[in-house]
Amino acid sequence: MSNRKVQLGKLVKALREHRTISQEDLARQLNLDNRSVIAHLEQGIRIPSGEALRKICQALGVPASYWDIFVDAEWSQVVLFEEALSELTGRTMDLTQLDDTCRAVARDSIIGLFSTMLNSDQALNWFNSILVHYDVRPLVSRQLFAHYFGNHVFKTPETFSDAVKRYQLDAIRLFNSFHTAYTQLNSATDLSLALAVLVRQTGEEYRERADWDGIEVIENSRLQNLGYIAAANIKQESNERSAVSNFLNDLANTVDAVGKEQALGAYSEKRKRSMDSLLRKFKSTLPHGVFSPLFLTDSDRLRREAASLAPRNEKDLQEMEDTQMRGARNLARYLSADHLDVYVATSMRTQADFVSVNQFVTSLFDQPEIRRLKLRYFNPTQSWIQDRVAKGLVEALMLRRAALTIYMAQKEDSFGKDSEASVALGQGKPVIVYVPRLFANFAGIDSEALAKKTRDELIDLVRREGTAEDADIDETVDHTGLISKTLEIRLNRLSLQDLAEIAHTHWADFALGSEDERIKDEASKAPFRAWLDEVRTQGRLKPLPDDLREDFVKMLVSVATNFEKRAKVFREQHPLALQVILQTGVLNGMIVVRSVESCSLLLKALLLNELELELLVDENNYMLSERLTRSTIRVISRHPLINSAFSTFYS
Repeated sequence: MSNRKVQLGKLVKALREHRTISQEDLARQLNLDNRSVIAHLEQGIRIPSGEALRKICQALGVPASYWDIFVDAEWSQVVLFEEALSELTGRTMDLTQLDDTCRAVARDSIIGLFSTMLNSDQALNWFNSILVHYDVRPLVSRQLFAHYFGNHVFKTPETFSDAVKRYQLDAIRLFNSFHTAYTQLNSATDLSLALAVLVRQTGEEYRERADWDGIEVIENSRLQNLGYIAAANIKQESNERSAVSNFLNDLANTVDAVGKEQALGAYSEKRKRSMDSLLRKFKSTLPHGVFSPLFLTDSDRLRREAASLAPRNEKDLQEMEDTQMRGARNLARYLSADHLDVYVATSMRTQADFVSVNQFVTSLFDQPEIRRLKLRYFNPTQSWIQDRVAKGLVEALMLRRAALTIYMAQKEDSFGKDSEASVALGQGKPVIVYVPRLFANFAGIDSEALAKKTRDELIDLVRREGTAEDADIDETVDHTGLISKTLEIRLNRLSLQDLAEIAHTHWADFALGSEDERIKDEASKAPFRAWLDEVRTQGRLKPLPDDLREDFVKMLVSVATNFEKRAKVFREQHPLALQVILQTGVLNGMIVVRSVESCSLLLKALLLNELELELLVDENNYMLSERLTRSTIRVISRHPLINSAFSTFYS
């Protein structure tokens, strides 16, 4: 951004505000198209056409010396050239430090550059002679010029500007500021070596690897065995597990006999304290402690928890031990793998967590374009180690070795998972964030697609698809509320069999088993759990009971809209969304995906340097955006001091 443009914008704004006239009123008085013409001028973003600029400046009494350069045809070329040169070097470029004679010589040289037929050597020499007027050091090297420019870019100031933008697409990926990029790339002994990390790959190095199929597959039904301590330790806990299981079963009977409100009063404080301690020890999934007034749930939930915490019989213990040994052998294979391409960061407590992660990972690496690359990846659902410290060391090693991390967003995330993503970004490695969505193609349901729509588009959908009551929308209904309403309308159109299909597909990602507290009627909770058990385990789907339709639709809508909000946070607001690469000071951002298919496309593109990227510029930042997901993966600040500080301390 040139000083002239900034100074003019500030002066226009100051004079307009001094006259207490709004941008809208000034635009109206001068018959301009809209107020944005004035807004962009004041922000130093864009100079309006010559006639519009003349009207604005004369109306406000701006001295001609500040604006006539922008309406003079020859000087306009100089201004455009200076803007592009500023973007190239990362420093403000203008001729204000020269006297009138030298400025005129520089102007003539710039105009000549764009009006003379030159070969590549002549263009480079002419270009560098102009840079002397701007005190650019070092001058542009032959390597840099040949790679990004050449004589053909000097047809017009606009073609030169386009070439600079192409250069910036590379520079922002490698450097913390454009000034650092210009200095480093311009002085590189071998520019091709400096840019080698950005070169597109054929994938041959992956496809030529030996097959990697030594991991012993652990079935979904056994996965939660990996969430326990060693089977031998569980056997030692038999008495304690019996005690807490018996307590929960007895409590369930008491709830049936006297009701939830009175049930806990039948037990002494000492026994409740003892059971509370055991429930914490065995990581109970009941939502509240025994002493909390919110603790009690229905008797069916208590009996299910009792069965979950009860001592294992010999057959169960043998299965658990066998599963854990397979996980331990798999871990040994992960630790000694010849390569490690992808690390999956996740947190797992429940059976739904284990199944969700395993289904995603299995499906992702079974995609044809990914399978052909013979990637080595760490699937956390197929690995086991008992020691907590050793588990942390394993994760640290995987993060160090893996070229890329996939972060699985769940309904609730952990500090450990967040820190893993942060570590990966800080090492300069890509991080893909997978956020589930509510998707049923057969029913026209896609929560991600709805979230991309504008408020007006959503209002139109609700009014076209809903009832007259649905169409009554006031200003208090926000974007999320409109997504919820649209999903609710579409889900309510489905048959009970269709809803069962959605439950079968989404139960793990949406952790539907933990949503039973949303059911209003206490008597309906146990039938809902029994139905969900059948849906997730049986090949033939049982239709949703009709009396559960309203509650189930609300469950789906609530979880889906929460995931949409989380996806937006990861793209725009999450503290991990951008992390500084410690060695270079480059800001590294996450890529947010919403399906296995899009994740596979991005994974392949990242590994082979095939990303489709776009440079976006606003008042505060340069942002490198990935086109498919609109995720920001690099940022350079336009704040002068921040920019200078990064250039200084990371040089």
